[in-house]
Amino acid sequence: MTAGIAAITVDGSTDELQHLVSWLGAEDELAGRVRLAGPGSGVVVMVSSRSAGTFCRSLFGWLRGQRDGRQVSLTVKRSGAVEELDVDCGGHDVDEVLASVRSFLDQD
Repeated sequence: MTAGIAAITVDGSTDELQHLVSWLGAEDELAGRVRLAGPGSGVVVMVSSRSAGTFCRSLFGWLRGQRDGRQVSLTVKRSGAVEELDVDCGGHDVDEVLASVRSFLDQD
């Protein structure tokens, strides 16, 4: 199991980003692993191939609750690696994003 950091970029107010932090942090597998990257700049989540399913499903659940259909970009960095995975969540469904994130985290 490989761990990494997922950086979520979404245009929104600090209140909306804080709501996303609370939303994701309410998941048992993500509790204590979610924080604001900085005011108005996004959300950072410590994620592993094991917690990726909870993370992706919770993120897409939050997106469905947003009335404006905002676009969200996701960048995943694997621990100890230089490579990054960049995904525009608006053009994919949760299963596609989850498969990409798990595959990326499980690379050697």
